[in-house]
Amino acid sequence: MTPPWSADHPALGTWVKVPTPEVVEILAGTGLDFLVLDGEHGTFDPRSLSTMISVARGHGTPAFVRVAGYAPGDVQPALDAGAAGLFVPHVDSAAIARAVVGTCRFPPLGRRGASPNTRAGEWGRLDSKRYLAQGNDEVTLVAQLESPEAVGEADKIAEVPGIDAVFIGAYDLAVSAGVEPGGEAARAMVHQAEARCRASSLSFGGVAFSGSEAGELLGRGHHFVMVGSDVAFLGRSVRDTVSEVRG
Repeated sequence: MTPPWSADHPALGTWVKVPTPEVVEILAGTGLDFLVLDGEHGTFDPRSLSTMISVARGHGTPAFVRVAGYAPGDVQPALDAGAAGLFVPHVDSAAIARAVVGTCRFPPLGRRGASPNTRAGEWGRLDSKRYLAQGNDEVTLVAQLESPEAVGEADKIAEVPGIDAVFIGAYDLAVSAGVEPGGEAARAMVHQAEARCRASSLSFGGVAFSGSEAGELLGRGHHFVMVGSDVAFLGRSVRDTVSEVRG
């Protein structure tokens, strides 16, 4: 599966934090290009993660997983379950990016554990050559830039073989730098990260909290944008309805 974004087709995704298959089923019919199951901040276990990836695949919607870290135990369940790719948080340097590749890719790129008798191997139906090639060539690996150090090495991170895209985590970037999220200093760091990403040939994306903000990011060259989350959409819709009724 190739990434759902390209230079000619920017893509919209959203975070999924509620570990319920029905949420994936609902979001798959909204026109979003992909979903990211949030294993860093959500409450997923391997069973719910696997089921939700299966539901997304059944609807033809790429399901990525934001993992909590890049240790084998963090990434293996999502990879075996057939995730379209991984978002890996806090990739602060090229050295960390190489370590991420080491645990997420098969040899010779890395040392990911192999088992074709999983959904990723179509339950043993894929021959070994195809299974290994798919894991290295078709699983999209996204490095999240979330610190000033990461911004400073963005171009070097993008050059690491096995990294397919970078994601500029604006909120964590501001928090890690000790500046106001959304403020002028935070925006300046995002612009700096964008400039370094443009210097490479790698796809990059960011996060928006409204449709208009997403449009601004796409206008600045982002290949993909994360807009909201399941819980944000639910909460905002209820608040708006209650406000309208009690107007």
